[in-house]
Amino acid sequence: MFCGDPGSPGYAACAAQSQLFALASVIPALLGLALMVAAFAAPSVRGDRVLRTRTLSYSLIAWAIAAGTYSIGVLPSF
Repeated sequence: MFCGDPGSPGYAACAAQSQLFALASVIPALLGLALMVAAFAAPSVRGDRVLRTRTLSYSLIAWAIAAGTYSIGVLPSF
């Protein structure tokens, strides 16, 4: 969503909403980080190659969701 010119009416509310949407990207980013740490640190995951691959795949999906959410929220407000 494009908020318009900085001096236009409603710009502040639009920009605040966009920043809140970008802040929501922290949730999948933290999930991706937790999955990545679990894939390398948890002995039960490290021992099973299929489970480790699946965990890293889910981590990459979570990072992709976080990047998409961040770009949808922040880039249009510039």
